[in-house]
Amino acid sequence: MSLEFEQFDKQFGARIQGLDENRVIDAQLVQELARGLSEHGVLLMRGEEISPKRLVELGNAFGELEILPEPDKRHPDHPEIFDLTNVRKDGNVVDFEEPQAVFLRGTERWHTDSSFREIPCLCTMLYAVEVPDSGGETQFANMYAALEQLPLDLRSVVQGKRLIHSYVFSRANNPGRMDPMSPEDEAQYPPVSHPWVRTHSDGRQSLYMGGHVSHVEGMDLDEGRELIEQVLAAATKPELIYEHQWMDYDLVIWDNRSTLHRLRPYDIASRRRVMRRITVAGNEPVS
Repeated sequence: MSLEFEQFDKQFGARIQGLDENRVIDAQLVQELARGLSEHGVLLMRGEEISPKRLVELGNAFGELEILPEPDKRHPDHPEIFDLTNVRKDGNVVDFEEPQAVFLRGTERWHTDSSFREIPCLCTMLYAVEVPDSGGETQFANMYAALEQLPLDLRSVVQGKRLIHSYVFSRANNPGRMDPMSPEDEAQYPPVSHPWVRTHSDGRQSLYMGGHVSHVEGMDLDEGRELIEQVLAAATKPELIYEHQWMDYDLVIWDNRSTLHRLRPYDIASRRRVMRRITVAGNEPVS
C-alpha cells in the first residue's frame, strides 16, 4: 500500500496515511517518505506507539544518524536518540533555571538542527511520549516561501552572502547558565560558513539561517546581526508558519534543509514534556 499525504492548510505540511508499526521499512517506504518530505516540508504520523528501537530503525532507513553533542541527554540504550525532556532521571520535573531547563528554553529560538556542522543534517524525527495539556507547541516556518516573499531589497542584500554557524555561540546564548563544554568538545564543533540562500538538488532555493548563526561573514558584527533579525522577522510571518499542537504518540518529521522551527513556551518547571528525537545526517554540503 502506498503512503498518502493529507496536506495541511497553507500548503505547508501534511499528515501521513498508511504508515503504522506493522509497515515494513523498505526502500519503497523510504522513497515515498523522502518524496513527501521534499514536497511538504513537515510530515505528521498520529496515534502510533513507537518503541525506541523502531524509531531508530525508521531513521536509519533514511541514512546515518547523528550523535548529538550533549552526552547526558542521550537515550541510555540508543545513543542516537536525544531525550528532549524536562523530567530528571529521578522522575522529578526540572527547576526553571537548572541547565536542562535552560537548554530546552534555548530551543524557543528559531533554528534549524545541526546547521553548525560542515554537512548539516537531512531531517529530524521527533516523537511525543508525554506532552503538557497546554503550551509546548512546535512552530515550523517554510523557508522556500520565505525567500520567495522576501522584499526585493532584502533579497538582493542576502543573495551571495554567507553566515557563520556556531554551536558554541548558540549554546552560550541560551537564556541562562549551562554547564560549560570542555575544550575537547568545543574543538569538535568549530564554526562553519554556509550560504544564506541555499540551492537544493532540485534547483529550488530557500533561506538557510537560524539560532546557530553568530554573524554575517565579512560584515560589521552589529550591522550583520541587525540584518539577520530583519530577515528573520520577514521569514517567520504568520502566513509562513505551521504550528503543531502535540498529542501523545505523535511523530513529526521535518526537512531541516528548508524549514526553521521553534518550541513554544510552556510551564517547564511543573508540566511534564517527554520527547524523543533522532536526526538523520546530511549527505551533501550546503550550496
